[in-house]
Amino acid sequence: MKHKTLVTTLFTLTSLATTASVTQAHSFVRVKVENLSPTGGVSLTPVWVGFHDGSFDSYNPGASAQLGLELLAEDGNTEQITEDFNNNLTYINSNNESETVPSTQVGQRVDGTLGGGPITPGNKASGMFEIIDEDNTNRYFSYASMILPSNDYYIANGDPFIWDLLPLFSREVSSISFNVGLSERVNDGGSEINDFTTSAGNPLYPGLPPGQTGPQQGEDENGVNENVADPYANFLNRPADFDTDFAALDFNDETLYPNGIARITITRVSVPESSTTIGLMGIGGLFLLGASLRRRHSN
Repeated sequence: MKHKTLVTTLFTLTSLATTASVTQAHSFVRVKVENLSPTGGVSLTPVWVGFHDGSFDSYNPGASAQLGLELLAEDGNTEQITEDFNNNLTYINSNNESETVPSTQVGQRVDGTLGGGPITPGNKASGMFEIIDEDNTNRYFSYASMILPSNDYYIANGDPFIWDLLPLFSREVSSISFNVGLSERVNDGGSEINDFTTSAGNPLYPGLPPGQTGPQQGEDENGVNENVADPYANFLNRPADFDTDFAALDFNDETLYPNGIARITITRVSVPESSTTIGLMGIGGLFLLGASLRRRHSN
């Protein structure tokens, strides 16, 4: 009996030690995005975020946007980028050209979408993720979100290595925070002609034309990714008094946007007490524009 008890105790301790070892290879992090735009300023579609080993490159300046990024930039649709990301694809090939190809990712990526609708000025969205914090599997962080109103303006990090979470994993810091959408850092995807008749998010801004009523209604531009120099200056069908009535939309005005459009904060949090198994969690979402956005605005 004593022998059986001893064996059981040793087995239990071994199991606990093994579980602890496995648990230590994972971290829970909370990602929060805050819209810093002034009243009447630009909004964000739900923000796609991803954790990877540095093998996911979303775009290059001067190159065309791949389908996953194009759909996000035109309609806030994160479905394709999520599918590509979880299939360990990347949007830049080994020759530094725009192409959806298999990446060198080792291990499972983790991604999700923050928010269930437009993130308007002064508002925020967040989500918690369980990520692998060893072997560099989820060491690097990427994000992407469409700017509203627009046809295909977006924010994203084109450098896959710029946001390194190693200091978070090593407990050197408890959180990492950075501002996005700084002056002349917003991208024009180059996939749709800028036209307020077909731009998305217009119902959030009374006085603009009605805008698109469904996805991908804008005319193809067949252009490339480039930084926005003068927001909305080249948009077709601009209201006559746009520069005065919608001055708060000028996200390159550093007086109105001293800290950019938004702030992203990644914080390490304790393992939830209810968590008894190891898994990879993400918060998914798909932003629906057109009629659904109109209903949201009218309520």
